[in-house]
Amino acid sequence: MIKRIIFDIDNTLIQWLNEYYEQISKELNNLQINYTEEDIEKIKEALREYEDKYYTFNKENMANFINEYTQKEYPIEFLNNLLKRFGNCVEEKANPQTVKMLEYLKNKYELVILTDWYKEGQVNRLKKIDILKYFSEVYCAENTKRKPFKEAFLQAIGKNKPEECIMIGDNFERDIQGALNVGLKAIHYASVKNETKEYITITRLEELINIL
Repeated sequence: MIKRIIFDIDNTLIQWLNEYYEQISKELNNLQINYTEEDIEKIKEALREYEDKYYTFNKENMANFINEYTQKEYPIEFLNNLLKRFGNCVEEKANPQTVKMLEYLKNKYELVILTDWYKEGQVNRLKKIDILKYFSEVYCAENTKRKPFKEAFLQAIGKNKPEECIMIGDNFERDIQGALNVGLKAIHYASVKNETKEYITITRLEELINIL
């Protein structure tokens, strides 16, 4: 019997916005740091490379990595302020169908978040669209390894057994395969349905009302 539902955030509950990376130039301007378009691309690459190379998130470590990768000396304020800006990048309000789905599931299960990012910013994004209230906990990659490593899912299941939890996310390798490897059930939020006995695929979050 399912007791806890674990949700991914980005491109699952909250869509990735183009303005996310626009915050890099805005913060460089704020700190009056000269830059080129190549510098912007290098910072983007550094952020992606950090996530692939390191399995937990640490601000000081990430700041040092960005400087080494870009061969620049950005002050620590740059990353701290950038992360705050990221934490404000969200749509003005949640999709009404998403809210309806969360209200339905909240009455039947315990809902939690498992994210591969910093907790403060992700919590703020959930607050801004007023859906944080549906979740009892937000688990992040600051205290343990990120998805798809087993440590991420083991913290997210809490005191429950793996088979009593279900992971819902858009990234197959991290969200779905990672969950299955630990013994959780999984629902893949994807653009195209894929019939399989291992997991369920949905193309709209509101489908969860009929599934769960």
